Amino acid sequence: MNDRILRAGGSPKDRRGVSLRRTVALEKGVQESTTSKSAQDATLEELRQRVATLEAALEACEAEAAARIEELEGLNASLRLFMRAMEACSEGIAILDVKQPNFPLIYVNAGFERQTGYKREEVLNKSARFIHGPGTNPKTVDQIRSALEHGNLFTTEILSYRKDGSSFWNRISLTPLRNKRDQLTHFVSIQSDVTSRIQSNLEIQEALNLLEETNIKLTRTNKWMRSNLEAAAKVQQALLPEQLPKPKRVRFAWQFHPCDELAGDILNIFRLDDDHVGLYLLDVTGHGTAAALLAVSVFRLLAPMAHKTSLVRERIEETGTYVMTSPAEVAQRLNRQFPWDFNTGQFFTLVYGVLNVKTLLFRFITAGHPGPIYYPASGEPVVMPSLGLPIGLTDGKYEEQVIQLNTGDRLLLYSDGVTEAMSPDGELFGRDRLIKYFNCKKAKNLDDCLNSILNATTRWKQSRRFHDDFSLLGLEVRPKKVDVGSDLQRPNKS
Repeated sequence: MNDRILRAGGSPKDRRGVSLRRTVALEKGVQESTTSKSAQDATLEELRQRVATLEAALEACEAEAAARIEELEGLNASLRLFMRAMEACSEGIAILDVKQPNFPLIYVNAGFERQTGYKREEVLNKSARFIHGPGTNPKTVDQIRSALEHGNLFTTEILSYRKDGSSFWNRISLTPLRNKRDQLTHFVSIQSDVTSRIQSNLEIQEALNLLEETNIKLTRTNKWMRSNLEAAAKVQQALLPEQLPKPKRVRFAWQFHPCDELAGDILNIFRLDDDHVGLYLLDVTGHGTAAALLAVSVFRLLAPMAHKTSLVRERIEETGTYVMTSPAEVAQRLNRQFPWDFNTGQFFTLVYGVLNVKTLLFRFITAGHPGPIYYPASGEPVVMPSLGLPIGLTDGKYEEQVIQLNTGDRLLLYSDGVTEAMSPDGELFGRDRLIKYFNCKKAKNLDDCLNSILNATTRWKQSRRFHDDFSLLGLEVRPKKVDVGSDLQRPNKS
């Protein structure tokens, strides 16, 4: 309407009002325009900030993506290394899928191919039962299946078969694999050819079985042999002098302790006639049965036989009397009877003598044996020399020695098992100690004297077991007024 008034040429007042209104409108428009520009600037600034935020987020995503890519590349490298290691492993490695029926193989390595002879394309997605055969233990197969069904760790050894039909002992180790939800998904099977070890174990077991059978036989044989040895030992013990000669002025005593059941030593004291007593102590080299047999053989030869001629005396048929064989001649005869045998290597030492119980004259020889110890009643002990070689080692003659005994004198024959008794420190008992303990006070009888030697030797060794036969044979001359004939001791023996 104002426009119409102006066009109509209204009054100046009206024209001023219109002009004022236009000015106001223009100012308002300018103000509105100014306000709109500020809003746009604010919006633009907000957009710039959003863009900057998006760019920062994008950069972070790119960095994270690069890190993930690098991580994946590392995982791929590790995976490739792991696969190369799996392929290079000499053991057979297989992965079984337990989510499928019959637990098919989804991976086998080159070691599996070498062990079984099957190519992987022949076995993938198949059950591993193809390695079973007629010798496979069905119980072990059931145990493997139970472990797969229940997700258990399991290790066993089973007879498996290659593609060509040959068998091998297979050590199988099963390890279950589970996902993040602890669900069983796969099994890793590691197979090792342990045929060599199993065969070795079987051979060892066969050898052990054979050894056990042999030990049983040996035990029976040893029991039989021990029984025979014990019987032989009793026979040998029975040969020792139980009833000693009883001359009025001479008393005899002896000690005998073998190191084994059968001894190589043997001794004897026997009457040759009313006036003479023979005595000896011999020592066969070695121990055991062979030595004992030789000792017994010599014993039989040296035993005087009633009403017959023997090695130690000759019977005169016309008179029924005997002529004593001299000690030297006895040794000569034994030497001819038992020559050195290279195959057996056996020989023996001997001291043999004849005592005239009336004159107290003692004639004797030594053949490689320690000489007797003579202890006079008044004076120092005398060790008689050993003048001859062992029986069987010489062609020469033996020289006799003579001792005139008197009242109170003592004489000791002994084997080297006495002087060579060894202490725990390796020191020998020795002849000096033997002489010391044989020098008993005269108040002691002969038996006590020999017992003191035995006890001293046992203390020296710190053991009652002997490593060599222990033999002592002693005699003493008593005063004329003492009748010892009825005072006959029972000798100690073991």
